[in-house]
Amino acid sequence: MIPVLNRLAANVLPRWLVASSVKNVYGDPAKVSEETIDRYFAMTVREGNRHALLERFRQAPPGAMAHRISEVRVPTLILWGARDRLIPPAMAARFHRDIAGSELVIFDDLGHVPQEEDPWQTVAAVQAFLGPPAKP
Repeated sequence: MIPVLNRLAANVLPRWLVASSVKNVYGDPAKVSEETIDRYFAMTVREGNRHALLERFRQAPPGAMAHRISEVRVPTLILWGARDRLIPPAMAARFHRDIAGSELVIFDDLGHVPQEEDPWQTVAAVQAFLGPPAKP
């Protein structure tokens, strides 16, 4: 929303800021390794990624389509970390309420990226939601 900051963010992004952001999305920041920070930093500075992120924020203001969430008519699994500091867990309850027939799984010890913090726990929830594989 601030042109000068947009131009700056498109060209400069210090590793310490990426590290701070990654630690903020984990329920337990102590789980964030230097390798994880390096991976996020490499993805962030990869050609075109910073520009794409800025464009994404420009395209739709937050919540612009929230009124349409109740139109979802497919089986929906909502996975959420109770320690999510980026998007409050109260939003999980709202999605669950607004999406008819949805299933909500909240992971008490995880944050915004439960699939990274505990892949086994999140995969188990997805497998339970999908049910046993169909027979050929």
